[in-house]
Amino acid sequence: MGIAQRIGISQQQKLALSPQLQLAIHVLQLNGAELETYLEAEAEKNPLLELPRSTSRNDGFSAVDRLGNAESMLDSLQKQIGLMHLPPRIASLARALVGELEDSGYLGVPVFELADRLKASTCEIEQALTAMQGCEPAGIGARNLAESLALQLKAKNRFDPVVDLVLQNLDLVAAHRLQKLSEITGEAPQAVAEIIAEIKALNPKPGAGLLPEPVVDIAAEIEVKRSEIGDWRVELISGRMPQALINQSYISELSDSGEIVRDFTRQNLVSAHWLLKALDQRKHTILKVATAIVSHQFAWFERGDIAMRPLTLAMIAAEIGAHESTVSRVTSGKYLICPRGTFELKYFFSGKVTALDPKTEFSACGVRWRIKHLIAQESYQNILSDEDIVNKLREVGVDIARRSVAKYREDMGISSSIVRRKKSLPQRG
Repeated sequence: MGIAQRIGISQQQKLALSPQLQLAIHVLQLNGAELETYLEAEAEKNPLLELPRSTSRNDGFSAVDRLGNAESMLDSLQKQIGLMHLPPRIASLARALVGELEDSGYLGVPVFELADRLKASTCEIEQALTAMQGCEPAGIGARNLAESLALQLKAKNRFDPVVDLVLQNLDLVAAHRLQKLSEITGEAPQAVAEIIAEIKALNPKPGAGLLPEPVVDIAAEIEVKRSEIGDWRVELISGRMPQALINQSYISELSDSGEIVRDFTRQNLVSAHWLLKALDQRKHTILKVATAIVSHQFAWFERGDIAMRPLTLAMIAAEIGAHESTVSRVTSGKYLICPRGTFELKYFFSGKVTALDPKTEFSACGVRWRIKHLIAQESYQNILSDEDIVNKLREVGVDIARRSVAKYREDMGISSSIVRRKKSLPQRG
């Protein structure tokens, strides 16, 4: 069969973005600090652009202080060991082991080598290691992946002989050989699949935060404050909004030059106008989105997280007549400042949790607050299990499963009831 060339005509639908629209999208998605850097680069290329001196971007942003003072996980581990009432010798060795941890959180040095180096017995090193592995985050100090996963499951009270068998065969887990694992454990393939799903949700590198968080230079571009009549007013902070101007006097100087210079001036003037229009669109879009968010979440500004309502990007997009992707770009990296502090706009979006009464609504943020509040009120005589929390939430109308409570609790870094009970027991002198 011969090969022949053919020429044909076909129609295709393709979205082509104009340079102006591409510029507007790019400018919109940048946060304040990134936009300042971008404008500085543009001003280097375009002599007609002039950048007014901006306000310091650190003014009034309390989150910078929180990040800068945040303790590293190494400091946290040392403090936790200090609170364990260990024998001085074991406590000293446990602190030494913290210094041996890899960035992943694993202990890569064999016990016998550590015993030789630290002038201790292997039994003492094992005791110190057990103490360090009792610290948070769960899984820290493990010598391999299987041990780390086991420690995390034990902290959740989800470790049993069947799970142990699965962890001993992680190669089969990786290959997803359910039938073989079913034969080894004696459990049905579906039960094995559920165990694997739980294992895959764990953190394979519990020490990912061993180093302190970097200080991030961010400032709020929006202010939300109470007006004289008592409602919440949304305003752009002009000193925090990166700006650019066109140098009109420079244009006048160049207009008397030759044709080549005049063409160069016209091209740069067009580019400058596009950029200024994109900056103006960015300001108006941010203000529209922030105003819509505050309108939906006004109760949050009054009462905090417990009053957060369910809110999605699609809801705001429909309200302001924009695409959902536009709202996503606006809410990422853009901050507002209000009497409660400084918050990223995307903080105010929260999923919906089912209510016992269809006329009532609860947000995931509000439910997390309730869980945290319930646990904060515990006494050592009355530590709440996840099931207890489910029942208390149902009393206020939240229809939630125990597994969801466990997930919210773990997302907030709160230990299981078993771990909390151990920590809350009065220490004997």
